Amino acid sequence: MGTPALCRNDRLFVHVDHLERRGWLVPPVGDDHTDPGAVEYPTDQNDLHRDRGTAAHRSVEGHCPTSALRCAAAQPRACLLAVGFPSVTTPDDTARYCANLVSGLADAGVDTAFLSPGSRNTPLTIAFIREPRINNIAIRDEQSGGFAALGHGKATGRPAVVLSTSGSAAAHYFPSIVEANQAASPLIVLTADRPARLRGTGAPQTMDQMNLYGRHVKSFTDLEVATGNARSEGRVLATFASFLPAGPVHANVSFDEPLLPDTMPQVPHAMEWEPPVAEEPQHGDLLESLTARRVLIVASGRQQPGFQNALDRVAAALGAPIIADPQCWVVGANTVEYGDLLATSRYAFAAAPPDVVLRLGPIPTSKPLSTWLEESGVEQILVDKSRLRDPLGSAAVVIDQDPTLFLVANAPNRQRDAASDDAFLNQWLDMDTAVRDAMSASIDGLPFPNEPAVARILIATARPGDLVFLGSSMPIRDVDAFAQPRSDIAVLANRGVNGIDGTISTAMGAALAGNPVTLLVGDVAALHDATALSEVARLNVPLRIVVVNNDGGGIFSFLPQARSEIVGLESFEQHWGTPHGLSLQRIAQAMGVNAVRVETASEYLEELSTPIDGPSLIEVHSNREQNVEHHREIRSSARSVLRQDVE
Repeated sequence: MGTPALCRNDRLFVHVDHLERRGWLVPPVGDDHTDPGAVEYPTDQNDLHRDRGTAAHRSVEGHCPTSALRCAAAQPRACLLAVGFPSVTTPDDTARYCANLVSGLADAGVDTAFLSPGSRNTPLTIAFIREPRINNIAIRDEQSGGFAALGHGKATGRPAVVLSTSGSAAAHYFPSIVEANQAASPLIVLTADRPARLRGTGAPQTMDQMNLYGRHVKSFTDLEVATGNARSEGRVLATFASFLPAGPVHANVSFDEPLLPDTMPQVPHAMEWEPPVAEEPQHGDLLESLTARRVLIVASGRQQPGFQNALDRVAAALGAPIIADPQCWVVGANTVEYGDLLATSRYAFAAAPPDVVLRLGPIPTSKPLSTWLEESGVEQILVDKSRLRDPLGSAAVVIDQDPTLFLVANAPNRQRDAASDDAFLNQWLDMDTAVRDAMSASIDGLPFPNEPAVARILIATARPGDLVFLGSSMPIRDVDAFAQPRSDIAVLANRGVNGIDGTISTAMGAALAGNPVTLLVGDVAALHDATALSEVARLNVPLRIVVVNNDGGGIFSFLPQARSEIVGLESFEQHWGTPHGLSLQRIAQAMGVNAVRVETASEYLEELSTPIDGPSLIEVHSNREQNVEHHREIRSSARSVLRQDVE
């Protein structure tokens, strides 16, 4: 029975739309507000149990009191005389449904769920707790939980589940969902809801959760506890989230009170289940046709296992230099390690211009490189399995396929004459060596702490098999520009929409997937997600956080706004620089995380050499204005050496 909104002679006035959402057929209400047609149900609850979607009701003339239901004048169909709604399921039915839904997720390979506390999600929370194949992790803050699940998906390639109660709690998942969508990272979002009859009524902790995330999810499902095939629905959710291009899926589940069953159902037995076959690779002779041309390969984004071996084979066959982002670093005979610095000068492209660029994955991190791709007019072939269009608009050919599958299926068979065909490759490798030496000498001459050295040292000291997570602002740019690529570590970042929110939480989720993680992050991003430090401490997450604290938004100091007379220095500092004067070391300690501040390179190296067996934070201070000058000095040295080589 519904809670009365207005009682008059054992009748309730409620919105027609609410019944229609539940499948009831409702006759039209008269246009005359003072005498609308209405539907009246008897107060005997036994008479209310009828099949959904039938017209088993009777029209009567009713009275809509204007003083009590003022919306009827503007919306003549806005009221209905009724005593309540039929109860569709029992609490025991709900418990069985949830147990089977969660078992279906586990059948499809889901092994982790991040659960946030609430009342309305109790049936699903209990089901996750009782499912032995799924590790349930309690996260108090839904935004942190969403990013933790995102990090787990990025690290493993398998979707994790997030579960929230009803109301505004579900809205806190939005930033992580947007990142998962554009980064093609698998994620399953479950939101508990109040019964459909309460939507639009102003009931506590209730809002419209239907299709809440819009086009930012691959699919939305309003699950039916009464009629749904729960186990199959769980499998489908997990499969669709993982199917390339991977991404977030959302399922909303309405629960009525009482939320606790009288008898707990048995946990369903594990079942073997074969997911649908993945896409078949597209075979062709495109790469074969490039063997006589000068090809430059640009790779970016997180790629599938086997990418490096497949790319090495293709690059060797084409005699092509490879410029690869940190998330898909390739180390081999064709690797150009410092593509960002080479692109900064443009001399490299003048000295050894490619005939065609083979782009694999999304837009590269390097702004100089992406700008050249956009403006050069060189022929480009883009291979990427994505729901997004090429932001540069510069690719003449776009192949909608996973880059790893494409490379494996289309590797050229033609044998090259290395002695005569490697001139183009060797030009790029020689320029890369010259830039590396100039850049290294320039960084070595800078006082420590400086941000390029912080990034360079962190990558150099990582242990084989380590996972490094990079903040989306300066950290990934500094690693891309100044760190020596390594194929024996994994690098992750939130580069779908490049936001700084949820960075600590994402790294936490990656660490909870199994491998210790080192996170390099700026101070503003760390402050944005500072409450996640309490979860990191509570869960004893194997996460080392290196915070570069330049007292504000350091990346904005590189923008024209920083030197604009229109903006002015005072306004720039207030609205872009945003100095805060806070110590991340003290904040971390207050949250229960061991934290230190380092002043010298030797102190920094000593802290990085400590094994990661729990949470810790290293704070390194720098200066925003000096950081801009340091970057200019390094890039100037790279341009100078290339200019000399070209001239």
